[in-house]
Amino acid sequence: MLRYLLCINLLLCVITARAQVTFPSHEGERARYTAYIEMSRGYISGMCILVKEEGLIKGSLFNEFGITALDFNYDPRHQKIHLHSVISMMDKWYIRRVLKKDLAQLMIRLQQGEYCFKNERQQITYQFTPITNEVTQ
Repeated sequence: MLRYLLCINLLLCVITARAQVTFPSHEGERARYTAYIEMSRGYISGMCILVKEEGLIKGSLFNEFGITALDFNYDPRHQKIHLHSVISMMDKWYIRRVLKKDLAQLMIRLQQGEYCFKNERQQITYQFTPITNEVTQ
């Protein structure tokens, strides 16, 4: 009986943890991801936070030191990205254009529960992993 209760408890914990990392669908909901963007000349890693406000998904990607790499809005109705700020090493018109298209595709995949997108043409891989609120003792 105790083993049965432990299994149910574990299952509920897993379901609860999965519910916390879904793509934000209601006003005020948040989702947190570890982010890893790999390019041919290097990579960017850190954390991405998405919040739904006023019908838009507002996102911010920052590295381990707290430096903001990207600030953007995603409009789910039109599937468009608006970049507000981009770190100086990536703030070129041609890079911004690729980022807009790739982030739009990534947001669509995150809504579907997929956490990876690869731009085959530019050889850029976007890997977002959900962060759960698990407490270890």
